[in-house]
This record gives sequence, structure tokens and C-alpha cells, in this order.
Amino acid sequence: MAGMSMPPELHETLRSVCELLNPEKVGDSSSWMLGGSCGLLLHNVPLAGPPRDIDLYADLGEADSLHNALRPWSLNQPEEDYSRGCYSLRSHYRRGLYPMELVCGFKICSGYSQYVVETSLLLQDSPLTYFDDIGFLRIMPLAHECIVNLLRGRKERYENIAERMRGEMSLHLPLLQILIDRNTLEHSHMLILEELLSVSLCEV
Repeated sequence: MAGMSMPPELHETLRSVCELLNPEKVGDSSSWMLGGSCGLLLHNVPLAGPPRDIDLYADLGEADSLHNALRPWSLNQPEEDYSRGCYSLRSHYRRGLYPMELVCGFKICSGYSQYVVETSLLLQDSPLTYFDDIGFLRIMPLAHECIVNLLRGRKERYENIAERMRGEMSLHLPLLQILIDRNTLEHSHMLILEELLSVSLCEV
């Protein structure tokens, strides 16, 4: 669904998140990032439907301080999750119409491929950006989103992400190569990436 606009209620909820997790309130834990469908929408990636929830990502070391900041909306304590070939420390929240999830230390496996989300590394390619009616936030880079959705088998998403990346491939390729070098992607996944992005990638 190209050109999808963000529902006003989602704008309001994301604005509340930015206010609650303001760096002045949480200090160094401002290294959280917005991912999932909300992040893709702000990247102008076509989606099959409007976002139904909000996904926040951070490294494990940020979990306690971010959870404490989000406590007014908390539904549970952070718990380890090992479902669907993934690991993370997850906690859940709700603000208005939208459920929210804080995902820390995320790892995903698919076949022989293993990808570890290093939020502190991704920050280098996601500057703090101001979005109208929302505020300042960082969005998970498309190179990351492409790998995660590929390993999850979400074909519609990774194809749309790849199409968006191809328009500015020189901007996305350096981080993509770093993520490939720091993780393990099996040959079949590498071939799909190369075909999707029309580039040659080094497998380390």
C-alpha cells in the first residue's frame, strides 16, 4: 500500500513515546530505536496495511532504564523469549490504541544463518531525526530490516524494503556489508540478497 499515511492516533502515541524517552529523562538510554512496521512506514516502505503496534529496540544493557521510563504504560516485567528461532528480552506496554513492545538483545536464526541486532552499531546509520507531529527519534536502518525480514521469511516486506534500498544503494551498502561481515548468513540467503539488491556481496 504505497503512500500510506500514518493514522493520527499513531502519531500521538509515537509523540508520547518520544516525550517519555527523552534523552534528558533517560540519559544514555536514548539509544533506543523504532523498528517494525512503524519504522518502515517512516522510511516510506510500502506496507500491506497500517501498523498495529509499536516496536522499540535496544541493547540488553539499556533494558532496565528504558523499562523504568516506560513503567507508566507497563503490562509486564521484561522476560526472556526464545520463540520462532529468536532470542530477546521483551516487555510489553500500552498507550492509547497501540500495544508496544521493547525488544532488547534481539537475535534471530534461520537455517544456518544467525543475525544479532547490535543497536549501538546501527546508531551510526540512524541519526536522530525530527518527524513532524512526532518528535526526534532514530529508525532502524533499512539494511537491518532487509536482513531480519529475509530471515523471517516475510517476502512482501523484504522485497519492498529492497526496492526502496535500490534507489539509494550507495547509502545502504556500507552498513549492509558490515552486518554481513559481523554475522553468519548461509549461501542461500546471500544469493537472495544479491538478487534483490542487484549487487555483489562479500561472504565472510
